[in-house]
Amino acid sequence: MFENKKMQELTPRQREILTLLRKGLTNNEICKTLNISANTVKVHLANIYKILEVTNRTEAVSAGLEVKDNDEKESSPKDLVITFQTKGTFPEHSNAYSLYLSIVEALHQYHLFRIIDESETNFNPSFLIEVSASESGEEILYISVKIGNSHEILWTTSIKINSDTLQTLAQKSTILLFRSIVLASAKLKHTDNSPIPYWWYAATYCYAKLENRSQESFEICKKKLGPLVKDESFNDFALYILASAYYFATLENWGNAIENAKTLGDLARKAMYNAPYSIYSQMIMAFYNITIGNKAEAIAYLKQVIEANPQAIMPRTILSQIYLLTGQEKLATELIDDCIKHVPESALQHTHQAKTFLLLLQGKIEECKNLANQVLLFTPKAMAIRLIIIACCNILGETDESKSHAKKLLEYYPNLTKGDVEQLLKGVTESKKNYFLQCVQSIFANK
Repeated sequence: MFENKKMQELTPRQREILTLLRKGLTNNEICKTLNISANTVKVHLANIYKILEVTNRTEAVSAGLEVKDNDEKESSPKDLVITFQTKGTFPEHSNAYSLYLSIVEALHQYHLFRIIDESETNFNPSFLIEVSASESGEEILYISVKIGNSHEILWTTSIKINSDTLQTLAQKSTILLFRSIVLASAKLKHTDNSPIPYWWYAATYCYAKLENRSQESFEICKKKLGPLVKDESFNDFALYILASAYYFATLENWGNAIENAKTLGDLARKAMYNAPYSIYSQMIMAFYNITIGNKAEAIAYLKQVIEANPQAIMPRTILSQIYLLTGQEKLATELIDDCIKHVPESALQHTHQAKTFLLLLQGKIEECKNLANQVLLFTPKAMAIRLIIIACCNILGETDESKSHAKKLLEYYPNLTKGDVEQLLKGVTESKKNYFLQCVQSIFANK
């Protein structure tokens, strides 16, 4: 109640600015959006900080999110309902119709949605997915995603049925469909009348934020998802996104490593106690086992997730990394090749950080460095990525560039030690661990 009262003290203009802050806009961008001067923005921000009793924009955003969470989650629907609707002529024995049925089956393997037949009228869907076949004689399936029963299209595409098997094509199409729904959901403004459950909005918002791999995103996830997973009726997908935030925090050395690992362990116990057969609980257990160096147990959980949902990208990426780290090159190569075959390149963008490590372990140093530099453009504080670039530079004999990156790394992480790097390599074969430590030892030469 106290937090709600503080929010009510904000003027309409201050609420507008707080909303834009939540979207990540800079002061200059807020000036252009609202057509006001930079000085006016600064004055409003100062007043917002004073009213909310915070000291910076990150705390202001978090305060706004926390209040919004408490207000909206009570009246939100609990189930994420998807209705598929066929349009026009749709021959039941055509390849397009078979592909449509395969996509429905694959989407169900995410274990997130209640998928309702179009003839059922008692449900207000969260998303309506319209499918139709080409009437020109070509084997093409058209897909459009809409919010509820509205006419607003979130995403649309056409799938040409080619030489790929229907199973492979369905897997690729479903991965793109799922990712597009997630990213579109992350941009939506949740309202009391929204047909989309609040937990889905919050989880996808944090999912998109975490792709930026910043400590600010980690703090947002804790504020936004923390209250949701405290309830007895928590959603296991929301818990999984929060756990992934803590997993990334251990990799990137955000905050207190011991406390983050302990919290991740608590989340893992909560997940397995309440939903032991959920693929999201199994992913959380994999995260936790990796952080404590138990990679054999992590492999078992990751394999279970991939078997239950072949469309899941993160477990494939992490598992191939672990295989390489533990000397199982053949299994790693087979998994990477399978990923290339079944996962669209456009859906792999958020896995580029993990891919850089794979390239380093495969000895593809130039390719690894080039990709890592691309990732660093939008995640300049990513500790693991900068460590990988330093390793690449030292391998290539680019000493000056290595020193430049080492200096920048220590600016962001002044207390970084060799022990922190060794912590990242728990469970790795001694030869690979020593090789990587040797490649980055120049960082600690003058410490």
